[in-house]
Amino acid sequence: MGNIADFAEDLQNFLPSLMNFFNKIYTKPYTRIEAYLVGVLLAYIIYKRKENNSPKLNTKILGIGWILASGAALACQFGLYHQKLSLVTASFYNALSRLGFSLGLCWVIFVCVIGQGDAVNSILSWKPLIPLSRLTYCAYLVHPVVMTAYFGSIRALIEFNHINVIMLYLGILFLSYVAALVTSILFESPVIRLERLLRNRFSS
Repeated sequence: MGNIADFAEDLQNFLPSLMNFFNKIYTKPYTRIEAYLVGVLLAYIIYKRKENNSPKLNTKILGIGWILASGAALACQFGLYHQKLSLVTASFYNALSRLGFSLGLCWVIFVCVIGQGDAVNSILSWKPLIPLSRLTYCAYLVHPVVMTAYFGSIRALIEFNHINVIMLYLGILFLSYVAALVTSILFESPVIRLERLLRNRFSS
């Protein structure tokens, strides 16, 4: 899509272009399969390490891994800040950003699983975060509904500044987790309990 600010200047063509991007690229599973494949590859690597009883990584490899993973993830998230992209650059970003971010996350998962996550593993394993972690996927599923309901109800322009964006983000985040909690209680938890009952019944 190039630079979204440039497209937004032409409002007549901006919305059709945006919807075209969402329908043909953003929402399609084949544009997101790279993250899934990276996860599958990581699972295989972890399995083989356990099977072969591989030794722990040395400090040098850990340091290089953290630098590369952090750099890739941060670049994918914040690399476009105050940047005007050409069509070619935007195409490369759209094609590779999910891969780069997935690789960064995979490194975090990898070092935590093999027992070398240290402080990061301690933070991610913090008990108060466990209830939120169980709602994460459900929040991911329902947050588009929350966003659509909010933005569909707006009848005036919103001033784009840092404070408004932060408040909007926190509000949508909070409401998404509330909706995820309700959805989990009404649908996910009963299905999980039913699955356990059926599994125990057929296994006995």
